[in-house]
Formats: sequence, structure tokens, C-alpha cells
Amino acid sequence: MKKYECENCGEKFKKEELCSDSFKEGTYYCRSCSDELMDAGWNAVDPDHNFDSFSDWDEHGH
Repeated sequence: MKKYECENCGEKFKKEELCSDSFKEGTYYCRSCSDELMDAGWNAVDPDHNFDSFSDWDEHGH
């Protein structure tokens, strides 16, 4: 079975263990790293967590 290397942690994962959004773009992030990166991005743009999601930020944010 083919394995893909996570761009962030460097470990190898099966396709179903990767973030499907990044896989479509041709980059590979495991689900754990993908979640960590999304949380870091959210904390960077909304440190007080006043918005429920990136969509909410886009519609009501800055």
C-alpha cells in the first residue's frame, strides 16, 4: 500500500489517514498536523476566539 509523507511531521501515512483537503491540492498533511495548523491559524487571526469558524470570520470579521 502506498504511503505519503506528511509535509509537517515527516511521518508516512496511508491516503485515508491524510487531510482530504490538502491531498486534493497535492500536499500531504496527516489529520493531526492539519488540525494543529488550522488551530494555529485560528489563534493567529482570532486569539480571543470571538468567531466560530473561518467562515464566520470572513463574513463578520476584518
